[in-house]
Amino acid sequence: MSMHVFTYGSLMFHQVWPRVVAGNYEKVGARLYGYKRRKIRGAIYPAVLPGRSEDYVDGVLYLNVSEADVNALDRFEGEYYQKETAECELSKRGKATACVYVIKEKYADLIEDKEWDPVWFSEVAIHSLLSEYQGSG
Repeated sequence: MSMHVFTYGSLMFHQVWPRVVAGNYEKVGARLYGYKRRKIRGAIYPAVLPGRSEDYVDGVLYLNVSEADVNALDRFEGEYYQKETAECELSKRGKATACVYVIKEKYADLIEDKEWDPVWFSEVAIHSLLSEYQGSG
């Protein structure tokens, strides 16, 4: 069974996503309300956690991701994240239900109260991630 996957960190980037999944998927810009994206202490990737209703995170929604690739994403995200279901607003109008990887509450002490910067990631940090993560397959 396939599902939509909302990405908000390294997986938003075309250099990273195909290293984790095998399939090619349509993608669309999306916004996730009720969550906030924050830096993780000592890490180059972010986490999302529940926020106020007016909080939101902009990201990329991949459509109809295969079960095998969702399993690969589960492995990539690892122990610190749990998969939750949430509704996203699409940039091309409308809404979609998707899974999103949210940091587990027991790891909340790793979060800094600073917004994660996707521009910084794409210009600086992505290179170290790509050299460390060669892919799962």
